[in-house]
Parts: sequence; C-alpha cells; structure tokens
Amino acid sequence: MIVSYKKTLTQLTKSPKEEDMRHFNDQTGTYMEFAELERRTPLAVHLIWIIYILQFKLECKSKHYEDPSLAQLFMINNFHCIVQKIEESPVLLEMIGDYYVEKLTENVRQAVIRYQKSTWDRIFHCLTADEGGVDKSGFFSSRVSKRALGERVKSFNAMFEEVHQTQATWFVPDLQLREDIRLSILEVLIPAYRSFLGQLDSHIGRGKQREEFIKYSVEDLETLVSSLFEGCPYTTTLRSQ
Repeated sequence: MIVSYKKTLTQLTKSPKEEDMRHFNDQTGTYMEFAELERRTPLAVHLIWIIYILQFKLECKSKHYEDPSLAQLFMINNFHCIVQKIEESPVLLEMIGDYYVEKLTENVRQAVIRYQKSTWDRIFHCLTADEGGVDKSGFFSSRVSKRALGERVKSFNAMFEEVHQTQATWFVPDLQLREDIRLSILEVLIPAYRSFLGQLDSHIGRGKQREEFIKYSVEDLETLVSSLFEGCPYTTTLRSQ
C-alpha cells in the first residue's frame, strides 16, 4: 500500500514530532539518530519510526518464551523478515536507505550471536573447559582418568542430543538464513570436536577402547546440525561407529 500510494502519502504526511520520538527513545532504550532522520522525507521518517516500534514490540513478545534460545530464534526470524521485505522493494529501500537496513541486518547478526551463546556455549564447554583433567591450555593432562574422559564425552552427547531433538522441530522459513545459522554453529563446533577427538586419541588410542567413548563422528555432527530448524523431528538413522 505504501509503495502504491507513495506520491500521495508523501504529500500528506508530516514528520512525527521530535519530542514524541525522544520520549519513545527514553521509554524503550531505543537509539534513533535524529541527525540522520533530518535528511529523510516525512514519509520515510514515519516508516523508520514504525520499524523501531515494531522491533521494540517484537523484543517484548520474545520475553514470553521460557526458552531463551527459542526467544532469540523468534527475533532472528522476524528481524530478517523485516530486512527481506525492505530489500525486495526498491521503493522502500530508497526511502529507508542503506544505513538503516544495515542497522537492521546487524540486529539479525546480534540475535544469532545471542542464540549461539544461549544454546551452544554450554556444549562447547564440554569440549574445551578447564575442568575434569584438562589443563589451562585446554588439553587433557597426563593424569586424566578413563572415567573422567568418559563422563566428559557422555555430558557432550547428552546435551547435544537434547538440543538436536528440540531444535530440529523449530522452524526457520528462509532457506538461506537457515543455512547461515547452521554454518555459524558448525564453524565453531566441528573444529572444537576434531580437537577433542585428537586429544582423546592421544590418551587412549584408536580401536575398540575409543568406540566405548565416541558415539558421533565429525560427519555425524555435520549431518545432525544440517537437520536443525526444519520444523519436524529428525528420523534418519546415523551410521554405526
């Protein structure tokens, strides 16, 4: 509608009062750059203000989710949708401008980082933390027991399986966004897991003893992460170790 009636709306629209926008900033903690807005048409200023209000409403709604990871995924999906709608319309993109689109895109990136922290940091912790026979450099000490290694692997497996079982049923509609989130996980998970396996091999060697510990290969983890956010339970059986 805005695109179709841009000319008429431009003639009829007046900029929101600066005092109203400043009040909104103070009440919500939002930061609107008024010097940047001065270069915009009244219609563009209205659109930008509406987007700020929408973001604030989405942030408020996300707080209703008990799971912080799901709350961040809600933000990722919705912020990305806003950016996508703007970029798909040359008229909207011209009015709002690259500066604000980049700010919106940064909001998506920050939501992805918050999602990773709330979901994956505790899993990475099992592979790299300075505990359970691991020295300050992140490597297993020579005194680490077989039992300690086993507990560490079991903790990783249990947490990974819990996340995968839940988040395979979560849905990210945009295919590229879905793939980008998966890739951001794999870029950290796979090197950490490979390093973990290498350190494990240096202590117990390969063979049957190793098979007692390792449930997933690197390829298995890649397959499982690549099944996240499909909106349905994952049912494919992985190959035996």
